[in-house]
Amino acid sequence: MLIKVISSIVIIISFTLIGGIHANTYSNRTKLLSQLLISLQMLETEISYSATPLPILLSNIGKKSKEDIGSIFLKASEILSKKEGYTFSYLWSMILDSEGMALDLYPEDLEIFKQLGNNLGATDINNQIKHIRLIMEELRRNHEDAIIAEKRNVKLYKQLGLLAGFAIAIVLF
Repeated sequence: MLIKVISSIVIIISFTLIGGIHANTYSNRTKLLSQLLISLQMLETEISYSATPLPILLSNIGKKSKEDIGSIFLKASEILSKKEGYTFSYLWSMILDSEGMALDLYPEDLEIFKQLGNNLGATDINNQIKHIRLIMEELRRNHEDAIIAEKRNVKLYKQLGLLAGFAIAIVLF
């Protein structure tokens, strides 16, 4: 009898945690998109008011940004500083392909973020700023959608995990 109770409690807690982990992906996406928008705003400001070389610019943004997003900028800065002959577009795409999988962003978010590599450092300041603003606008829309999805799904998945744990515990015992 004691083993059944303990097993049931472990099952319920496990499924509740699984539901919570899945719910956190929605919250993490919202936070990451917010951080990404702040980083792009800083990038726009740096480009507008300084003539800093791209590796130093990316390093500055990486240091000012939160961990997840900042590490992408820092890695790009590090590779660009080595002067290995990569175009920024290729380098940016390569970094986002490798680092982006660890982030709780949707593929469409990463594709929008990848567009930054197409113009950054390749056009004049005005076109770079216009391109950054366009990317920011697209990411704002995704951020608004993420907020709606977070409000709708976080509570749902937490409760679903708890209820699934109860259901399995009842069926097994």
